[in-house]
Amino acid sequence: MTSAPDMASAPGGPAAHDACLLPLSAPSAGGLAALLGSYRELARAAADGRGGPEPAALCRAAMDAPHHEHRAFAVAHSYAGLVEALDMAAEPGGVTDGAPPRSERGLVFVFAGQGHQWFGMGRELLRTEPAFRAAVARCEAAVRRHVDFSVREQLALDEDESRIGEIDVLQPVLFTVQVALAELWRSWGIEPDAVVGHSMGEIAAAHIAGALSLEDAAMIACRRSALLRRISGKGALAVAELSPEEAAGLAAGTGGRVSVAGFNSPVLSVLAGDADSLEEITGRLDAQDVYCKLIKGTVASHSHYVEELRDDLAVALKDLRPGRARVPMYSTVTRERLTGTELTAPYWMRNLREPVRFAETVTALRARGFGVFLEISAHPVLTGSVQQCLEHGGLTGRALPSGRRRAERSSVLTSLGSLYALGRDPRWAAVGRAGSPARPALTPYQAALASAVLGPGPAAPAGRGAADRA
Repeated sequence: MTSAPDMASAPGGPAAHDACLLPLSAPSAGGLAALLGSYRELARAAADGRGGPEPAALCRAAMDAPHHEHRAFAVAHSYAGLVEALDMAAEPGGVTDGAPPRSERGLVFVFAGQGHQWFGMGRELLRTEPAFRAAVARCEAAVRRHVDFSVREQLALDEDESRIGEIDVLQPVLFTVQVALAELWRSWGIEPDAVVGHSMGEIAAAHIAGALSLEDAAMIACRRSALLRRISGKGALAVAELSPEEAAGLAAGTGGRVSVAGFNSPVLSVLAGDADSLEEITGRLDAQDVYCKLIKGTVASHSHYVEELRDDLAVALKDLRPGRARVPMYSTVTRERLTGTELTAPYWMRNLREPVRFAETVTALRARGFGVFLEISAHPVLTGSVQQCLEHGGLTGRALPSGRRRAERSSVLTSLGSLYALGRDPRWAAVGRAGSPARPALTPYQAALASAVLGPGPAAPAGRGAADRA
């Protein structure tokens, strides 16, 4: 077993084998194509064993170079991977298409609900990213006021020892991971223009928006999930390829035994309620060759089962003191922008009982000029739904993940590269610097190539290169 202190307090920073981000830019499309060619030659030289620094050193030098309008990027663990990534970037339809109009660049942090968890989540970012590690520590302190477990320990435990399968452990842990991911993005200079949350994701969204203190948000995550434990195992959930109208019609036909838990996209809905009723519904849908998946052994949120918690939840959250949101927050309960002061106990009961109107909220956000949706989760569960919302409405836009199972760092860096290509300017000094590899000198051959790539200057003399400018 890996203990929480061993994992979370170990010296942080990317190692030589970790993924790194190479940002590229030029004043023109032709210049960017030429730059990609030069970097591919440089990467091939290193991959062929002709010397050079670790890829991270070259990436740091590119971060320090001037940044222009036409942009591309590559993410890789090695020079061989960098060659492959640069080849892909240079292909038609790659990442060199240029930034969208400013009216489409509004960035939304999309906080997923339950379901993005996986064993091992958070570990790579705890090791490599100081901002993520610090945010986990702050959440740990806030959560420990209400629970008898350590979030960091739960993130470190093996599957057979972890309690993440328990709802009152899982939700505070997921809340912590989401807050830490958002703080990592902010440390890199990526600030949201708006936030939205799906079901329990609204708790972290409200904190990042500034409407809830960390202490109040942690209280909601802990006290509400403790109450949910009482109905754990009752009922079931089902995900089905149904329109909102079709889902509502099926639920209405059950006499209240099944509710629509969420409208995730124009073609994907979630149902919650009695397990027997849902099993009958999914059986009928399966016979009609409609995609559906029954999820048993969970908490049937957004169904009649949560009604028994209403009074106790009001008492548990009576001391909430929400304030005004500093970042616009759009509610998937009311489908409206919140001031923040509405986020008292009654709101969090509505959040638990009423359907998640995610598809309508995404469509409304896109109509307001928000064109980039960054999912804040350990593994993407809403990115596809966002893309479906955009495509169904014939709308442009991008949906990006913040994490991916067993590929945390490369996933978050790939999305950072996409945001860079879309016109965002990260705080490069904070991206992958802590604990990064030493900066060895380039060979004369690579120094000449680096000079051609980065221009004349300190990198040009033989024996000194791009790494020395980082």
